[in-house]
Amino acid sequence: MKALLVFIGLFSSVMVLPGPSGAVWELAKEKDGIKVFTRRSDFSKFDDIKIETDLVGNLSQVAKILLDVEKYPEWAYATKSATVVQRMSNNELIYYSEIKTPWPVSNRDFYAHTKITIDSATRSLTLLSEGMKDFRPEHKDLVRIPFSKGFWTISTTSNKSLHLEYELQINPGGSVPAWVINMFITKGPLETFSNLKQKMQLLNK
Repeated sequence: MKALLVFIGLFSSVMVLPGPSGAVWELAKEKDGIKVFTRRSDFSKFDDIKIETDLVGNLSQVAKILLDVEKYPEWAYATKSATVVQRMSNNELIYYSEIKTPWPVSNRDFYAHTKITIDSATRSLTLLSEGMKDFRPEHKDLVRIPFSKGFWTISTTSNKSLHLEYELQINPGGSVPAWVINMFITKGPLETFSNLKQKMQLLNK
């Protein structure tokens, strides 16, 4: 069940996802410089997620990692496979991914439209990723994620450091109770962003 939270690691921005009236972000977990916040969602029975952390390196390095879809299984929590199915430009694509889940829960899959915008004036990067439930027919043995929408904002804080903010709204589909998912909601992002931090550190030794 915990593996359903992988989507938290893949799908944030100067644009803020709208939350329910009066809902505020609450710090759910902090570890190794990664903060995970949650709030009640207007769009789903599953909590919204926000991540904040700092990275070493520069925008071009992190953009290259985020656009290298086939290597997502190396660092994105519980990702079994990820493949580009359509590339509109160097910074815009549609990809397909399958997510591993523990037995007896069925694996999940999704198609997502992802676009990166780099602003050289503000030295910042934004990424929008939206699930495409009906892009292609569903697979017989997999559960298609019905809804996901995420924003990334990565800003330059010095020549060798970045600040990352990430927000996600998601419904992983299937019959797993929302309270179970919400109870373990910090695991996926902590592992994913810890791996991303390590990848950036290796590029900047």
